[in-house]
Amino acid sequence: MRNISNYIKATLFFNDITDPTVTVKREQCFTLQQFDYECSRMRNAMGMPYGPTQMTVLRFSIKSLPDGCQKEFYRRLSGYSTSSFSIVFNATFKTGENLECVLGDYDSAMVVTGFVIDIDESFDTANTPAASLPNGGGQQEADLMTTRIGVLLHSIAYIGNNNYKKTLYINY
Repeated sequence: MRNISNYIKATLFFNDITDPTVTVKREQCFTLQQFDYECSRMRNAMGMPYGPTQMTVLRFSIKSLPDGCQKEFYRRLSGYSTSSFSIVFNATFKTGENLECVLGDYDSAMVVTGFVIDIDESFDTANTPAASLPNGGGQQEADLMTTRIGVLLHSIAYIGNNNYKKTLYINY
């Protein structure tokens, strides 16, 4: 077995990576271009926080080829139940006996559950480099698509070193 690190800072997976029944493969992930969220609570006159965490929306951007890989986002957009996403920081993949690259290790992660509420797609051909075709077929422009997804959060589980896990439940 050998480890492969592609030096990607943040990676998105469709499933909960802490679930032992789920095999996390490299080809099932997306590189996050950007993500943001803000958790807040009410404050009294003295500035002391009280009450539950208020409604929070996680927004993230991915860049991909327009080959239908966003079907899963649209399936979750039309669903009526919460979905799980895992954001993994500094992932290392290992090659198994089937020559599949599976998640081997990571520095930290976030497992978020919530409802997909917004999808925005935009195509960007002006700033995409030309991709080399296999078998010396020359160069072809790669039409990349940027997709921005909004998730109304139900919970955020922070996973750190030594299997440390802290979960924040959000009142929406």
